[in-house]
Amino acid sequence: MTIPGGLPVRERRDRLFVPLRIRYIVWLFLLITIPFFISGLLTYRQYSQNVEEDTTSFTRQIIGQISLNLDRYVKDIERVTLAPYYDNNVIAILKNHLAKRPGGNYVSTEEMAKINLMVSSLAIDRNELQGIAIFAYDGSLFSNLQESISKHWEPADNAWIEEVEAADGELVILPPHTASYYVGRPKTVVSIARVIRATKTNEHLGIVKVDLTGDGMEKVLGTANFGYNSRIYISDGKGRLIYPLAGDSALPPAGSNIVFDGETFIADAMQSSYTGLKVTGLIPEKDLRAGARELVRYTLFISLGSILLAYFIAGFAANRLVHPIRQLEMKMKEVRRGNFRVRAKVNRNDEIGRLTAGFNIMVSELDRLVKELYESRLREKEAEFYALQSQINPHFIYNTLESINSLALESERHEMSDLVVNLARLLRYTVDKKENFVLLKEEIAFVEAYLQIQQSRLGDKLRSEIHIEFGHEYLVVPKLILQPLIENVVEHALAADPVTVKLSSALEENQETLIITVEDDGAGMSSERIRQVEQHMYAEQEEIAGIGKFGVKRKEFALRNVHWRLRLLYGEGSGLRIDKKVAEGTRFMLRMPVNYGMNEQGELT
Repeated sequence: MTIPGGLPVRERRDRLFVPLRIRYIVWLFLLITIPFFISGLLTYRQYSQNVEEDTTSFTRQIIGQISLNLDRYVKDIERVTLAPYYDNNVIAILKNHLAKRPGGNYVSTEEMAKINLMVSSLAIDRNELQGIAIFAYDGSLFSNLQESISKHWEPADNAWIEEVEAADGELVILPPHTASYYVGRPKTVVSIARVIRATKTNEHLGIVKVDLTGDGMEKVLGTANFGYNSRIYISDGKGRLIYPLAGDSALPPAGSNIVFDGETFIADAMQSSYTGLKVTGLIPEKDLRAGARELVRYTLFISLGSILLAYFIAGFAANRLVHPIRQLEMKMKEVRRGNFRVRAKVNRNDEIGRLTAGFNIMVSELDRLVKELYESRLREKEAEFYALQSQINPHFIYNTLESINSLALESERHEMSDLVVNLARLLRYTVDKKENFVLLKEEIAFVEAYLQIQQSRLGDKLRSEIHIEFGHEYLVVPKLILQPLIENVVEHALAADPVTVKLSSALEENQETLIITVEDDGAGMSSERIRQVEQHMYAEQEEIAGIGKFGVKRKEFALRNVHWRLRLLYGEGSGLRIDKKVAEGTRFMLRMPVNYGMNEQGELT
């Protein structure tokens, strides 16, 4: 396509148009969001790794401390189990009860008092102990709990006896088992026991046994607190679970990262060289990463606010950057529509400001060139017109017409007189008046004279109706703008039936635009013919081939000349339009701004 003045403009529509503002915001979004998520992910992973390493190290320290505490505690209990060796009364009593007697076991009050006194002294201030018991081989049982423990025991009910005797005096740690010698109901205990032997003969005299409950074990492990959901398992050298005492508890598998009871744990273990006890600590991975997740949530909350603020600033910056470019684009569209008076406001001292200033200079130069080209063409036409005028002596023509008029009046040929007078009016209007603009009433008078001449030639075939709104006759319009439309009706609309030409005026709602309508009820035009006429009428100068020289009459150029004359005089929005909604005939509508005055040279003021 081209703009008025012959300047070509090409548009590429083969690629999707993406506004610069959207591109800028998308790039800022990517530049802000992607580094944030990458840094957040790396921070989360590094933090989780550091927490895992620190927790593992801390767990190892705790397990080491537990193992050390267990060694100390077992050594302490070991001294308790060695106490009978240093009490001759206990040794003597046990020797006295090595075998069962036929009449039944009998323990004297004195014997019971001596052993119970010694055992009770060992249990003082030891709340973690369930009880201390000495088992004699004749079935007698001595304890610090006289009311809670039976006075007799049976080997068949105490399977642990075999393991203790097999140790032959060495300290034995017994895993959770049921102690049937407690009165009421059996208790599940962890025990430390050894065989009491004679010092000279190593003969087995009895067994000393210290029982610990689950509460007692927890008191021993009370310092081992390294997590709300963490777990501690203690096993002996044979892989038997010592703690916890629950019967359904199982020993976790070996490894640093294990799945146990359907949950993932970070595990660490340490085995004592003294007692052979192995302490295993488990920390749930979800608890381990809870701190990292909390940190990530907090960081995400802060970062999200920062990102939203950054997006807001980015959007504001994008608007600040793109707004002048969009304004410049709108101005360019105005130029494409032929408005060369438009200018863009320069309010930036950067590349965009320089681009805007360059645009203003370019439009000014285009305006100057178009005006020079248009004015030069007008001068050429006027020169040819005035040269043609100068070939005829107007006074000679007027005098001749006056003579003809006088002869017609003398012969009482009034119709001929009217025809001559109208022809003289046409000549005076076109030859004498050099103005480019006239009052609408003068243009209407010229059209009436032209119509009377045509009606005198055509008779009743041509009729006319003129309805000019009150006050419109003093509006200023371009000279000779209506006659080509009347001539178009005479040449193309006449048929067998009479044709009525109607000429009217009106203002648009804004009261700033004048609409002059020329319509007829003649043969009319088909849709295809209207399309052809509009295509020819609206085509720009460079698209019309073979226009011809001045003075050579060419068909179909009257409507085109009227349209482009208004367009060049008043700019886009003005011109000639064919009304396609009429039922019959043809209706042309002239559209131009409302003007009320002109100077002495006939130009608009």
